[in-house]
Amino acid sequence: MREVRLSPSGGFDNSARAYRHITVQPIAAAMGAEVVGTALADLSDEGFAELQDALWRHKMVFLRHQHLTHAEHEAFARRWGDFAPDAYTHGVPGHPHVQPVIKEADHRSKSLFGSGWHTDSPFLPEPPGVTILRSVQIPPYGGDTVWANCALAYRTLSPAMQAMLAPLKVRMSARNNAFTQKLADGKELSFANDAARTAALEGNGHPLVRTHPVTGEKALYLDEVYAVGIDGLTSAEARPLLEFLIQHITQHHFTCRLRWDEGMVAMWDNRTALHLAANDYDGYRREMYRTTLAGERPV
Repeated sequence: MREVRLSPSGGFDNSARAYRHITVQPIAAAMGAEVVGTALADLSDEGFAELQDALWRHKMVFLRHQHLTHAEHEAFARRWGDFAPDAYTHGVPGHPHVQPVIKEADHRSKSLFGSGWHTDSPFLPEPPGVTILRSVQIPPYGGDTVWANCALAYRTLSPAMQAMLAPLKVRMSARNNAFTQKLADGKELSFANDAARTAALEGNGHPLVRTHPVTGEKALYLDEVYAVGIDGLTSAEARPLLEFLIQHITQHHFTCRLRWDEGMVAMWDNRTALHLAANDYDGYRREMYRTTLAGERPV
């Protein structure tokens, strides 16, 4: 006999802290929160510090009714630090760090940018820390984004599994993503330039369990899009472990889901969360823009 899949319990604390300058309302037990009554364009330094704290705690936070311009989006992103390099685009004219994420109404593909569980650009030696995404045009239904809490998923593993994972390094590369894109659409995955393509396909090795540089929290660091192996293990050895961990992280207990409205802004911590964009709105246009902020080499 074997045990059926057990529901994780304990460790679910997504409660909001009491802040002086912002108000935070959690949206799920595992992660995610809405910041209400705040305009990002007018956020004070004290309010920004509280917003950062809320992001580290909730892994993803969002705000409604922002309607930022490219310039305002870029200016707010700069408050978080330097921009991360983007392997896929050059940004929009006049704003190189604001990257379009647009699906036209007549575009149909089984492979959509961002439609698999992933963390942003983990193939870089210093992957992005924070991503900020805003909505301009959304479909009448569909196009939601879902996040999963990798820190909570790590905490619910058995001590023996945690100990086994501790010394391992995951190999992150865009080669499976590129292969899938060509298989689905018959064309190559677009990169910003040849150097970016080469670097993304070559990838990097990172700790399978990483430590957050601010909170000290440990989190699983892998995904289904970019994790292609584990250093020192054969493919046959690594694949079952990677598949188990992805299934573990993305079980619904550890997730939150956002239904977009126009003018919203969401931001998340790539160090501790995976995300996925639902590809379920054929026939409708979805126009989004994102910025990614520089992170550090995972440890």
